[in-house]
Amino acid sequence: MRKRLLCGVLAILSACSVFGCGAATAAQISESRAIGYESRLFDSSFVHAIEVSIDDADWEDLKENPLDKTKYLADVTIDGETVKGVSFSTKGNTSLSFVASDPESDRYSFKLNFGKFVENQTYHGLDKLNLNNLYADATYLKDYLCYRLFEQSGVAAPLTSYVWLTVNGAPHGLYLAIEEIGESYLNRTRGGAGVLYKPETEQLDNAKSASNAGNPTDRDAQSGFTPPDGMQGGPGRPDAGSNGADLVYSEDDLSSYSDIFDNAKTAVTDADKQRVIAALKALSEQSGLSDVLDTDEIIRYFAAHNFVLNYDSYTGNMLHNYYLYENDGKLAMLPWDYNLAFGAFGGASDVTGLLNTGIDTPLSGASEDARPMWAWIVKDDAYRSSYHAVFDELLTAYFDSGVFSREVDALYELLLPYVEADPTAFYTVEQYKTAVTSLKRFCLLRAESVRRQLDGSLSTDTEAQDAAQRIDASDLDLSAMGSHGGAQRPQP
Repeated sequence: MRKRLLCGVLAILSACSVFGCGAATAAQISESRAIGYESRLFDSSFVHAIEVSIDDADWEDLKENPLDKTKYLADVTIDGETVKGVSFSTKGNTSLSFVASDPESDRYSFKLNFGKFVENQTYHGLDKLNLNNLYADATYLKDYLCYRLFEQSGVAAPLTSYVWLTVNGAPHGLYLAIEEIGESYLNRTRGGAGVLYKPETEQLDNAKSASNAGNPTDRDAQSGFTPPDGMQGGPGRPDAGSNGADLVYSEDDLSSYSDIFDNAKTAVTDADKQRVIAALKALSEQSGLSDVLDTDEIIRYFAAHNFVLNYDSYTGNMLHNYYLYENDGKLAMLPWDYNLAFGAFGGASDVTGLLNTGIDTPLSGASEDARPMWAWIVKDDAYRSSYHAVFDELLTAYFDSGVFSREVDALYELLLPYVEADPTAFYTVEQYKTAVTSLKRFCLLRAESVRRQLDGSLSTDTEAQDAAQRIDASDLDLSAMGSHGGAQRPQP
């Protein structure tokens, strides 16, 4: 094991000399302070270096009690610039429990809060940073590429970049840095205006622990996707225990929307909450939608979201992994957490069925009445036409142009030496190579299927599709890209 770690360190030192992750000069640091965090830490053209210095006893306590999510005091050096007095803690739910249950792994996801212990402290304006451990993602690319798709669709996605993480001088692996959707994000994208919620149903933990079995809808059976028991869709408010995470209007009482309001990410007042409820009521009545919804941004959100087939989300039956933004009475949705995209959640057996999922029938385990924030788009001819137009823009600019393929190829080459040196990786180097090839092919075939749907040669309704017109993806193995609970530690 010592030999393996030493080889990892040497490989990283070599990689850093190639990719420029050494200490920054004083002049570079001075210049970066004027630029801001978005063009410094989130310059995705190279792998950044993040060094965490934490008391040895605290580090051992974190590893022994990861589920506590204790906030420890640490100094954090980013590309040679040190920020002192930073909060350092584990983060996550399923991935956190998975690593905590593995006696051989301490590859947790982490959260840095720059202002927790030092009031108003930020990193060039960034208040919080997520370091994702790339759980269930043998490609290392799912979250990154999904957010790129949102950007290409015109949605202000969180910023991302790759980092090589060390803790107390020891290499800890290749991580994905993700901008927290919070105050810094609002300052960067919305001029600081508006309020944020991260809805999540109280029944989520029960649903996550349920087996992937049950009574899927006809559309689910056709695609090969089987949602977990416990939160199946249906008329009205179908999701057991949902108190607003489905965005279904029920009544005016604030307590009926605890899934939303108990998960506020910015300071909110009762007046803020009442505006949300008023918007949901109008949404349920399909009345004056342009007055209560940012229709353009929501349409763009669903175009990107429905391309990547992530059912651990609002369009599945888990009712989480999105942010709800409200400003001046108008609602919008923002993307979050896509490591289980591209069919990784649910274990689809029919890959061809999944890949050809109709863009107008994206729901799994839920009815349109149970997902009103989506349903208004497909129920109105003009809105549906706008939705299709965003898909056309996305395919033309990102896939038909070759930008997507070139970007994947460049990322593969950039990350390879770090994957080879990663001492805590969930997957082997060979698995990484196979996974990237599989993901690239999946996305290109998905783009081809969507193009057929847009030109009318393949139905946008999954159940109405002519099987002969579907794009054949039967040779693809989704598990090769990583799957829920399927991470494997490389052998030393």
